[in-house]
Amino acid sequence: MLFNSGKSERPIEDDKMGMHVIITGTGCRVYEQTRGIRELLIMVIDQVPESKFTRIDLAIDDHQDKLINYDRIQSAALNNMFTSRWSKWDELNSRSCTNGAYLGRTMYFGSQKSDIFMRIYDKKLERMANNGENAENLCAWTRLEVVFKKDRAQLLAKHLTNGDDIGLVLRETLNNYIRFLDNPKKSDTNKARWPTADWWQELLGDVGKLKLTILPLERTVEQMQEWVDKQIAPTLSTLMMAYDGDLSWVYRTIHHGMSHMKSKHVDAINQYQNN
Repeated sequence: MLFNSGKSERPIEDDKMGMHVIITGTGCRVYEQTRGIRELLIMVIDQVPESKFTRIDLAIDDHQDKLINYDRIQSAALNNMFTSRWSKWDELNSRSCTNGAYLGRTMYFGSQKSDIFMRIYDKKLERMANNGENAENLCAWTRLEVVFKKDRAQLLAKHLTNGDDIGLVLRETLNNYIRFLDNPKKSDTNKARWPTADWWQELLGDVGKLKLTILPLERTVEQMQEWVDKQIAPTLSTLMMAYDGDLSWVYRTIHHGMSHMKSKHVDAINQYQNN
C-alpha cells in the first residue's frame, strides 16, 4: 500500500508543502507485525485532519496461478471474453535481446492516468529480472493490483476505517468494474446474459459492488471569487482597457446575470452571509 502526498522524494524544506510519506508493500508487511494497516489509517485521519492519501494500491497474490493466471486473463482479453466499466486495456511486455524470452509481462485495465485502474503482472518474471533469481527456485506467482489515486484513494482510506476487511473491499471494487465470462450460447449476443467465468466467480465469491462515488460539491462564494481571479480577471482587464476604463458594460453584465441565477448561487450567498 502506498500513501503519497506528492511527487518528489527529495527532503521537503518548505513547511507549506507539508510532509510526503511513502509506505511500500514491504513496509506495510513490517508494520503489520506490530500494528494493523487499518489502525494506521485511523491514526492518520484522526490526528492529521488535513492529511491526503493520494495513492493506495491493493493487491491479491496467487502463488499457484490457480485463479489469477496471466495467460488465461490475456486470452480472455484478446477474445473479448469480459465486460468492464473501463474503456480500454493495454499490455506491456519486455523480452531479452539474447533469446527473446520474456523479462516482464503486465496488463492494464483502465487508463493509468485515471483515478482507478487494475494491473496484472507476472511477479515471478519481475523477481527474476530484479533479483537475478533462477526460475527453478521460484514458484509461479501472478499479482493483481487495483490502484486508487487522488480522490478515489482518499475515499478508500476513509472507507477502510469503517471496519470492512481489506480483501473484501478489493473484491467488491473488482466486482463493480470488471467481469470475466464463459463461452456463451452462439445465438446470444448480449454479454449481460453471459455466465461469469468459474475462476473469476471463485476469486470474488459472493460479494457486492463497491462504488467509491465522488459527489460534486457546491462551490462557496470564496471558491467562486478564486475562480474569477484565476480564470476571468485577465479577460475583465482586457475589456476594461479596451473600453478606456468605461465600466458600464460590467453593470449590464451583472444585471443580466441576476436573471440567470440558480438555487445553488442563492444558497452560496446565504451561506456566506450567515457565516
